[in-house]
Amino acid sequence: MEIRKRRLWRRRALIGIGLAVGAVVSVPFLLHSQWFNAFVDRRGIALMAEVAARGGPPAERARGLPYANAAELEALTRPPSTPLAVSVEPMAHYRSKDATLTQEVLTFPSTIHLDQPASNTARVYVYRHDSLGRRPVVLWMTGQYTSDLAMVPISWLIEKATARGADVVMLVPPYHLDRSPPGVVSGDAVLATSLADHMNSYAQGLADLRVLVRWLRAQGVSTLGGFGGSAGAMLLLRMATWERSLDFLTLFNPMLRIGDVLNRPDAAPARARLQADGHRLEDVQRVYASLDSTGDKPTLDPARLSVLYGRFDQLALESTTRAWAARWNVSRVVPHDCGHSLALLEREMYRDYAAQLDQDLRAFGK
Repeated sequence: MEIRKRRLWRRRALIGIGLAVGAVVSVPFLLHSQWFNAFVDRRGIALMAEVAARGGPPAERARGLPYANAAELEALTRPPSTPLAVSVEPMAHYRSKDATLTQEVLTFPSTIHLDQPASNTARVYVYRHDSLGRRPVVLWMTGQYTSDLAMVPISWLIEKATARGADVVMLVPPYHLDRSPPGVVSGDAVLATSLADHMNSYAQGLADLRVLVRWLRAQGVSTLGGFGGSAGAMLLLRMATWERSLDFLTLFNPMLRIGDVLNRPDAAPARARLQADGHRLEDVQRVYASLDSTGDKPTLDPARLSVLYGRFDQLALESTTRAWAARWNVSRVVPHDCGHSLALLEREMYRDYAAQLDQDLRAFGK
């Protein structure tokens, strides 16, 4: 009897070890699997559509949109001539492990107000070696659903810049992290609101970026680069067609045509809610087109633009990225075998970002 028990225990142990080994071996395979990445991205689109379908207060859903085209969006987000009142506080969360850095949070009032007041104070995370202006600065903006968990791998990318002697200034996207309304998941308020407030959330991000760029230049920053992920890349790129604000820019899975997501089959609940609220989809797409800079011209040298993207991305399609890069004569386009949602788990992204950043910093003698 005792022998049988030992044999059963050994068999279970071997099965357990086999399952564990199989899981470890299969993870890299899944992370580079086109099917798995596409599945995760499509599921993400469906979840976002479900959040959007809940909508905001019924009385607010059908109100007029804040801008109708790119010209109106540019005017709406143009920085005011008055000096920016910036407050500084110690950084409590999202700290870098590099204890030699000064890490602080800047706050200033946004010029565009959203329905939820928590987002109406811009928050900026600063990781600097010296006073701002003495080193190159990389202005960061992340994408939709940046969360506490996502900030872990994001910090690894930030450290690629600080390790090379650059300072990093990260604008928190509207309705994300500590700009989220109380009790609301980071990013949900961008979608679970009225269409007008949803569109204004992008305008608020753009206005904050433009004000922040002007303030950084006033601090003596002579070399100002950018890093944008997903929707953050879209906003940085939109800004870069209106004014000569950035000296170099890296785009990470850029959401170049955000309106395309609304056309996907998995976004059907969001389309149904918009129509129920009295919005015509063609009108919604025209407003989304205000954020699309792919048909315009950049104000920075295309040689100082780089793109890291996933070949299996279902939100920012490879065909769209490639077509835009060809139109803008962007040659530093680096594909990876990943999708949108799992891109931060792709280790080669970190290596390639470091390589792109090295080229840009060398171009400015840094």
